Amino acid sequence: MACATRFGYGEPLTKVERARLVELPLNARLEDVVGHINERVALEQQRLRLEPGILAQADGNLLYIDEVNLLDSAVTDAILDAAAQGAYTVRRGPSNFTYRARFLLIGSMNPEEGRLRPQLMDRFGLRAVARGLSPPRDRYQAYEQALWYRRDAEGLAAAYAEQTLALAAELEQARHLLPRVRVSAAAQEMGLRLIESLGIDSNRAEMTLFEAARAYAAAAERDEVLMEDVGAVALLALRLRQSPLLEAFFRAQAEEDAALAASAKAMTRGDQKVA
Repeated sequence: MACATRFGYGEPLTKVERARLVELPLNARLEDVVGHINERVALEQQRLRLEPGILAQADGNLLYIDEVNLLDSAVTDAILDAAAQGAYTVRRGPSNFTYRARFLLIGSMNPEEGRLRPQLMDRFGLRAVARGLSPPRDRYQAYEQALWYRRDAEGLAAAYAEQTLALAAELEQARHLLPRVRVSAAAQEMGLRLIESLGIDSNRAEMTLFEAARAYAAAAERDEVLMEDVGAVALLALRLRQSPLLEAFFRAQAEEDAALAASAKAMTRGDQKVA
């Protein structure tokens, strides 16, 4: 009724809110991720009430996962399903609860602590490698910034507020331009040849490479993707996409297919000679 009343007065039914960063703790249980039954309501009111999980809270926001390679398998599967469908359903007894879960997935990991499951790795479009600072002066400056943050986090944010607002304005301008950005024929050919030369099987390579190139061109205030845009984002979009296991599988399959074809051909010739 409230929506109908607002609509009748010509008021907007939706509003624009700033995206939030929703963090998934490393020790999160499956119930925390997809949602859990409110036990107090169940006992006092004798009815099922499911409290939304972290995935539902992340709808329309950024979902950040630290140490993503150490996630529990059940939690990883839930994230994969929600990311693929944009929603998920929780079944508790005779009741079903469906939540939207359209989020931008951000993760970080230390490769020394274990590998990331290929299914989850494929969900990350851009892959950045962070290395330690080398110049001593830069390392000491990082220490000073960390100390400043511990003592006065709000003061540190205020010191960089002007730069932050300038970057936000640039991003907003690029977002408005992005729908009009087109990939030039030369950039298409370069990107496709690059992916083919690397032997990447997943079609997400093209999606990530060209979408990142479009965003890069929009940030440069251009409505056409050039070859240099593809080159600028290629490392982020294509690194860690080659699969030795898939290459070995397809190679073994090709050898098996060739052997089967040769055997079938030889048997056919033998039958023809006997006839």
